[in-house]
Amino acid sequence: MKVANEPIMWKELVEGAEVKGLSKNYLFAAPDNAQAPSTEFEGTLKLEGTHMGTSLEFSTNKVHGKDITFFPDVSLKFFTVDDKYLVPVTQDVIPNGTLENTRSYWDIIVQPGRVWSNFDQDNGWNRASFPFSLVNRLEGETHIGIAMFLYKKDNVSHVRFQIVAETGPFDVSGYFNAWGVTKASYIPGGIDNLEYHKYVYRRHLENRFPTAPLDELKQKVGDKNLAAFNGAKNTAEEKHVLQTGLFYKGVLYRSPCHFAAGPFPYGDEIRYGVWSVTKTAMMNVAMLRLAEKYGRGLLDDRISNYIQIPESQKEWNDVTYLDMSNMASGRGATEDDPTCYLCDYHRWYLAPSKNEKVSESLDYPMVWEPGTKYNYRDQDAFLLGVALEKYLQSKEGEDATLDQLLKEEVYEPIGIYYKPVNHTIEENGSSGHPRMDFGYHATLDELAKIALLYENHGKWNGNQILNRELVDSVLPKQEPPSLAISKEENNAFGPKYYAMNWHIEPYCSSEGHKFYLPNMKGYGGNLVTLMPGQVVGFRMANALTSSDSDDFDSTVPQAIVGSKLVSFGGDNDKINND
Repeated sequence: MKVANEPIMWKELVEGAEVKGLSKNYLFAAPDNAQAPSTEFEGTLKLEGTHMGTSLEFSTNKVHGKDITFFPDVSLKFFTVDDKYLVPVTQDVIPNGTLENTRSYWDIIVQPGRVWSNFDQDNGWNRASFPFSLVNRLEGETHIGIAMFLYKKDNVSHVRFQIVAETGPFDVSGYFNAWGVTKASYIPGGIDNLEYHKYVYRRHLENRFPTAPLDELKQKVGDKNLAAFNGAKNTAEEKHVLQTGLFYKGVLYRSPCHFAAGPFPYGDEIRYGVWSVTKTAMMNVAMLRLAEKYGRGLLDDRISNYIQIPESQKEWNDVTYLDMSNMASGRGATEDDPTCYLCDYHRWYLAPSKNEKVSESLDYPMVWEPGTKYNYRDQDAFLLGVALEKYLQSKEGEDATLDQLLKEEVYEPIGIYYKPVNHTIEENGSSGHPRMDFGYHATLDELAKIALLYENHGKWNGNQILNRELVDSVLPKQEPPSLAISKEENNAFGPKYYAMNWHIEPYCSSEGHKFYLPNMKGYGGNLVTLMPGQVVGFRMANALTSSDSDDFDSTVPQAIVGSKLVSFGGDNDKINND
């Protein structure tokens, strides 16, 4: 598909000129010679919504009764910081498509962008652009885009936008890019606690890790090893890799973003829908925070002490928090095919509310004794999230939430100030329960901080945030974690395991040191691998299946590069086991 490279002129934005395809992404960004805007932007940008052009001709434009080719009509509150940054009041998921009486399928997440002026070219208008993601609270992917508009003191132009990347799609099958222009209006002012929002955003900027191109590590690890770092065995797999990265010696090394329309100008702000990485980055984090506050006895407690179990399903009574976090509830999809992942799945998946999802989660056949068989199930992960919140409320009162616990006691202390995650869809319009089975929309920087919290034994700035004993049990070592359960599958170095929502994969370095490496893993090929010496590997991808190669989900290519940066043995044993 041809991508336009002509400047986006002010008159096109003011008049809302028709858009017929993608333009180079850099055209949406502030140029190097951009000047400060003549006025701040502070208020609500209201988008009318519009039909999008798409690169894929869908067999139907309706999914669950909503239009997947319609950009949502939403109101977005922004303010400016330091005559440079355009900052949204919230980076949470803004519901639209999953509300009643809306046309679009899409909810939306908005990230910080830029404001600037080109007075000689723009007839007195200022320019603003921002990255965003179209999402849906039932799913776990992000459709990553960028938008631009003009503004004056009390007026805005049309908003031009395009979608240029996505993580692994599910209900909206197939990969697509999109583009369009929509009418907009501006309501100045009306932002509560403005100075606080500015303070939080400045803290966010101050606490980001420094970044560098991944290619700077070539001399240390070798061209061939770095080229294989993305795990792709062929060009078919390679096209599904969006970005890779390595955290090493305090720096987040990143590859360019493999997006349509060229390099993405807001690399620090990209939010990837990481699917089941959520189970580790949120679920395990919450559980180990509770274990630090109230003791690791939580793992042996029964979820039936906190969740009401119907009389007809009393087999749940002996299932523990550890069983649930090990994907060993004893439940199967069906009696005939219990290990089938998607069999009889959608009655749970499409249940919108927390209570409906809990009811469906409980209603699957018991096939094995709890704690004896690994059987990966999103239903059990969702139920564990609800059980963790009920446990929290038993200690701190009915108003306590996992959202609050994660935000105030874990994420903000380690420098993560925004936490967009899907929630259940409630009829009363409440925010719902956080989807810890999948639904986190994370930046690489945020995933690096979460990984480093584990590499630091659950401690940050001298404060023990996560239970150290449980953190250390999953960190890289020469034996699998004592609490792990076998996945009954192998890689080239031996059996794989699962421990408290961590995947555990063996690797043997060239020096002969064997380590079991914990990793977060999500649908589409999203990987975060913890390695000795505080090295962390990242890959964001959108492969729909692993049919091309089961090795695409392996952490071994990341481990090969990591072992070139630090020795997987000797002093590094002490780093992770002291």
